[in-house]
Amino acid sequence: MKNLIILATITFLMSCQTHKSNQKNNTVILVSLDGFRYDYPEIYDTPNLDEIAKNGVKSVSMIPAYPSKTFPNHYSLVTGMYPQNHGLVHNVFYDPDRDQKYHIGLEKKDATWCKGVPLWNLAEQQGIKSASYYWPTSDARIGGMQGSYFYKYNKSTPYIERVQQIENWLSYKEDVRPRFISLYFSLVDTQGHHYGPESEETKQAVEEVDTILGKLMGVINKADVPVDLIVVSDHGMIEVDKKNPIVIDDLGTFEEYEVVNAGGSQLFFYNKGNGDDEQLKKSLGKYKNDFKVYLKNEMPQKLHYSEGSRIPDVICEGIPPKAFAYKGKTVSKGMHGFDPYTNKEMHAVFYGVGSHFQKNKVIPSFENVHIYPLIADLLDLEIHHQIDGKLEVLKEAMKE
Repeated sequence: MKNLIILATITFLMSCQTHKSNQKNNTVILVSLDGFRYDYPEIYDTPNLDEIAKNGVKSVSMIPAYPSKTFPNHYSLVTGMYPQNHGLVHNVFYDPDRDQKYHIGLEKKDATWCKGVPLWNLAEQQGIKSASYYWPTSDARIGGMQGSYFYKYNKSTPYIERVQQIENWLSYKEDVRPRFISLYFSLVDTQGHHYGPESEETKQAVEEVDTILGKLMGVINKADVPVDLIVVSDHGMIEVDKKNPIVIDDLGTFEEYEVVNAGGSQLFFYNKGNGDDEQLKKSLGKYKNDFKVYLKNEMPQKLHYSEGSRIPDVICEGIPPKAFAYKGKTVSKGMHGFDPYTNKEMHAVFYGVGSHFQKNKVIPSFENVHIYPLIADLLDLEIHHQIDGKLEVLKEAMKE
């Protein structure tokens, strides 16, 4: 009798495991549309995104991490951490501990700039293969690891070629097939910078990328494996005063500070040891119509931007349409990086469709750090390290 009970228990546990495996034997594809502002589907023609929303979930908007720049936010999306915690606090910044400036691409040579566990590493650690087609930081060896499949970035690679590779990956045999795939498109951001967010060129870019999403959906619908598709962007875009930037050289001389022009939207001051932060803030206060000035410990709490040596001692943020530039330099017509809580133009998009998502559901705006635990849950991945994202935030997007 005792042996029968043990056998029944083992059979029950095995059936539970089999059920769980069958339930979550899906692939997750995460697609980023760089610079795709939250309201582009309302002002431009996006039939494929509209179809995804009809068959799945979309949010009113998605709130980027501060600053609303490309690398900080792409890394927040795949680590579930705010920039102050994952280390990439801007596209360009200074690290006093290293006495070194970071710029995009430096992590490929030295991945210790990046903290946290990106989703492709989390998957690989737990026996799930991952693949990435150009997601920012995916070609860096973070934590001594990389995904099973990835490419070194080449902006000129045709978008249809990237979709065709997704089709190839989905066709692989089960033992080598990636179940987490990330994909990146930069066109909308490029055109938004050059021509502004409400230009004909940006409209064409939005509609071209939407067409590519339609081709991707065609690939997914023909695949022999179940797929959950998540489409996001990293930030939005706003038009700035290209002809009249805030000229950094005219603000004064700052010998006691390491000064970093952080992409036009912010100006960073790192105290070398003898600077007077309060006095600097006071002296810059006369430009209050052009930009805001914060001491590090005064940053609004909801921005999560006050911890660690990489966060500047004094932070200036342009008030759109104003942006920073050195004398003789210009700024792009379109820009991002600004506070998403005071500039809704910085907001991004979120769409989710597949067997685990609700259908024809609109959810409220949320912060992008919550994408990480969502994808981990979709893939049955366990998270044992500290993150900022919370799964419960997106529970209403999911089927019971």
